[in-house]
Formats: sequence, C-alpha cells, structure tokens
Amino acid sequence: MHKFAAVEGLGSLTAEPLDVRLERITRLARRALNAGGVVVSWKGEDGQWMHCGSGPIERVTSNGSDPLWLAPLQNQDQWVQRDGEVVPYLTAIRLAGAERELVGALVLFDDTAKPRGKHDHDRMRDYASWVETELRVQKLYRGQERLLEELYMARHQALKDQLTRLWNRHAMVELMARELQRAERQVIGTGLLIASLDQIDPGAEPETAEADAMLKTTAERMTTAVRPYDALGKFGGNEFLVMLPSCPAGAVNDVADRMLLSVSIEPFEATKGAVHLSLSIGTAHAGPNARLDPEDLIRAADLALSRAREAGGNTVEEATPADYRPG
Repeated sequence: MHKFAAVEGLGSLTAEPLDVRLERITRLARRALNAGGVVVSWKGEDGQWMHCGSGPIERVTSNGSDPLWLAPLQNQDQWVQRDGEVVPYLTAIRLAGAERELVGALVLFDDTAKPRGKHDHDRMRDYASWVETELRVQKLYRGQERLLEELYMARHQALKDQLTRLWNRHAMVELMARELQRAERQVIGTGLLIASLDQIDPGAEPETAEADAMLKTTAERMTTAVRPYDALGKFGGNEFLVMLPSCPAGAVNDVADRMLLSVSIEPFEATKGAVHLSLSIGTAHAGPNARLDPEDLIRAADLALSRAREAGGNTVEEATPADYRPG
C-alpha cells in the first residue's frame, strides 16, 4: 500500500472538481521532487486529452492532440526523455484504469539534469497512484451521476400518462399529499377539480384513435387555463384532475369556468364532422385547518362531478359540506 493510502478516498468525500484535486497533487509532487514542473494528462469524456499541473505546463502539453509520451507508455510503466528540444529532461509515468488500461500520465520535467534515485522513483509512483485513485473515483462518480439521472427519468416517465403526457393518478395523489401537508401552515388552502370529457362515456377506457385525439386536445387546452405551478393530471378513462395550490375557495370555480371556456373555444375536427368539446367539473377545497387527505378531497370533488354530469354536462358543481364526510 503506497504512502498516500490514507488520502486516496479524498475524491469521494469532496465536491471539488477533478482538475482542482489533480492540481493540488501536482503542486505537492513538484515541491517534494524539486521538479521544474509536474503535469497530469488524462483523456476526458469527449476523447480529448486534458492537462493540469504545477509549473510551466504549456511546455509539455498540446491542444487536444496525442501527447508525445502516449506511444511509449502503451507497453511500459515509465518513459524517460533526455536532451529534448523543448524540455531537455522529462519523465512520464503510466496511469492505469481499473482494467490496467492506459488512461493518462504523470509527467515531471526539468531544464537541467537532476539525479533521481530509487527513493525519488518510489515517490513518483506514490503520486501516480494517488492520481490513479482520483481518476477512478471521478469515473465512478460520473457513472453514479448518470445512473441517478436515468433512474430519475425512469421514475419521471412512470409518473406520466403515456397518452397525454400529464401526471398520472399515482403522481397526482403523491403531489396532493405533499401540498395538503404544506397547506396546513398556510391561510389560503388548496383547490381541486375533477373534470370529465362529456364526449366520452364515463368509466370507459377510450379504444379509438379519435377518442385518444380528443383527450390529448382536451389536455392541451386545459393546460392553458391553469397557472404554471398548478398540477394537471390524467385520472383515468375520460377524467382529469387539477390541483390548485394556494388557491382561495372562491377562486376554484373561477378556474373551472375558465377551463370550460378553454376546452370549448374551438371545434374539434372529428371523422363525422366538427365536435364542440365540453367538460363536467366537480370542485372541492381544503382550507388550512381541514386536515383532509388526498382521498377525502378527491371523494368530495367526485361527488360534485357526479352532480355536474347529472345536470347534463358542460357545467361546474361545487362540493357541499356533506361531501367531505368519510363515505
């Protein structure tokens, strides 16, 4: 185990960028080895060579092209150059990845010859091993980042209705639970709408392309009637659910009326001719001290929706106090 084993895990414990961590190592190596300069070169995710170090590193780096030490280090751990035109004395030490593949080099350079004994070479290897650890940690970190992004996107997609791209029922209930907890500390409350498209039978799962197109059009038009921070979801069959955070009780029906207008504002071109889309809407509201859970609020709005359907549709009905009682 090399001398820097105690600090090998630094990269995993810090939020510092990789180049900052590597620059610190080269600064320590330059001082300890009395070198004119020390450079770490490694290949970035875009395939270009990257460099950072301490001292006049531009003398031994290039703009993205292959470094001069690349070919020699393919088959050996260390390469030494003497009497070079730009840098007379240069030592490049191979940096290996988890599969022992070449991933970069730790490069020391000087303008004058300096005797390097076994002790110096051991220290060079120690610093090279430290750099290897940082590169592996960074690769692992980036892999974890990508995995988390993929998991986030997968969960995000799982919470979306595949047809309308609105939130699905599970997502809406989860959002409502959070909002209702937050709303208990507010003085305004939370509004809820359940709307059903009158042109599709309640409870029926649409099975035609035209029905799907109606629902998608309805979803798009409903979106224009809500605020950016309101939540709009597909609730199954021909139903939609809208959560209105920080919404006064008196404003919930105003939003519902605006939705009726936005959905019916222009005809939908169906196979048998133009159709005027319309909604039946039930509204409910949870005040700051209501202590309702999502299902309580949904039940109240759903009872109001039933009355809107019974009234012939294209109308809004508000939940009554009796609707909030557990059924």
